[in-house]
Amino acid sequence: MSASHDRPIPRSRLGAAPETVRCLLDDSPLGAIELPRPPLDALPYRDFIAALLGRPGFKLDFNRLSPLEALALVSDKLLGPNAFEAERAALADDIGALADLAGELAGGRPAIAIRTYFAPGDLVWHVDRVNERTAFRLLWPIGRPAGMRLTPAGNIDAALHRAYMRREHPLLCRLDTRVMRTGAAVEALWAHRPAQLAAMVSGAFPFLRDPGQEWEVTPGAASIHRVETPVQPGSWHRSSWSNRAVPGFQIVITAAAGSR
Repeated sequence: MSASHDRPIPRSRLGAAPETVRCLLDDSPLGAIELPRPPLDALPYRDFIAALLGRPGFKLDFNRLSPLEALALVSDKLLGPNAFEAERAALADDIGALADLAGELAGGRPAIAIRTYFAPGDLVWHVDRVNERTAFRLLWPIGRPAGMRLTPAGNIDAALHRAYMRREHPLLCRLDTRVMRTGAAVEALWAHRPAQLAAMVSGAFPFLRDPGQEWEVTPGAASIHRVETPVQPGSWHRSSWSNRAVPGFQIVITAAAGSR
């Protein structure tokens, strides 16, 4: 893997002006930037997150709930009424600040989700897509040992990728669902597909032109990347095999605005 200092992923502090962050994103050849965040052990809500990670994997879309309401919903169900009230309030404040930034970047209302399971489909190089005109996705994976991988768009053979995904996408969706529902290991579920499993481990899929053209977001950092729209290119990314057994607490915030 190429070292990050060869072509560093731009960094921005959380309190930077949205215009500054947007300029960094527009200038980034990888279509992504980092937002440094403290490690899990240094966070004021570390015990709350550790308690949630001790429960079976789950996913929650906040929909119209505020971050505090959504965290209360999942906490009361999994940990008991009113558990970790102060910690979940602090986490809600941080999620709200990140969502505000994403919304200001796109000019649209952010959609927030959290999950504590690993989706193996994320191991395959892909871009996120929406039909709106402008869109960004902010990820903060708390407690994961490895960061998201990025590669330039020119390093993907688009025709090969389309052909690959026509065959693999339905299978990957079923694999994601089985992992979420059963917690089974990817290695066991796809033992009958050794070539596909090996590509997931290495990231060296047949449509990737140069496996050396890959950069990693700093583990524990938040990141923002471009989502592909009819007028905006997306950022090619994948998760790391190192995260499959340590899914962490994943915060996903997507903001989009404008119509086709």
